[in-house]
Amino acid sequence: MEVCMTFLFCFVLCFLHLQTSRIARSDEDKEGAWDAWGAWSDCSRTCGGGASYSLRRCLNGRNCEGRNIRYKTCSNNDCPSDVGDFRAQQCSAYNDVKYQGHFYEWLPVYNDPSAPCALKCQALGKKLVVELAPKVLDGTRCNVESLDMCISGICQVCQYCLSKFPISKGILCLWFNVKYTFI
Repeated sequence: MEVCMTFLFCFVLCFLHLQTSRIARSDEDKEGAWDAWGAWSDCSRTCGGGASYSLRRCLNGRNCEGRNIRYKTCSNNDCPSDVGDFRAQQCSAYNDVKYQGHFYEWLPVYNDPSAPCALKCQALGKKLVVELAPKVLDGTRCNVESLDMCISGICQVCQYCLSKFPISKGILCLWFNVKYTFI
C-alpha cells in the first residue's frame, strides 16, 4: 500500500507540473509566433524506454523565445531477455570495424561521470578503453543505477519519481524540464 500511495503522490506531482508546463508553453507559443508542433518522431528504441521528439518552426525568422524541439519517452515496455543491454549493442556494432589496424570485441564501459553519454567501450581481454562515438543513441541510460536518459548526447536527469521506484518492470521517469521542454 505504501508503494501505491507513493506512486499516486508522484503521479499527481508530475501531472500538476505537466499542466503548469503546458500553460507556460501555450503562452510562449502565442508570444513567440511559433508554428504548430509537428508530429512525433519514431521512437529511438522498440523497448526498454526510448525518446521521441517533435519540432516546430519559428514563423518570424529567428526571433522566437523558447525551444523548437520537445521530447517524450516512448516504448516503455520491458525488452525481451534475449535483446541484451542497449549500450552493449552499440559497442558490439564496432566489432567489425578496425581500430588502429585491429579488430576487437567491444564491451561497454558504464557509469563514466565525466562523459555519461559518450560511447566508451573496452576491448575484451585488454586494458584498451576507447570512445567509439561522442554520443550514445537516444534512450541509452546515463548510468546503470538511474533512470536518467541520454538525449542528443546530454544526460537528462529524471526530476521526479527517481527515488520512489525500482528501475525494473518498465517503470520510467516522467521528465518535465522547461529548458528542454520535455513532456
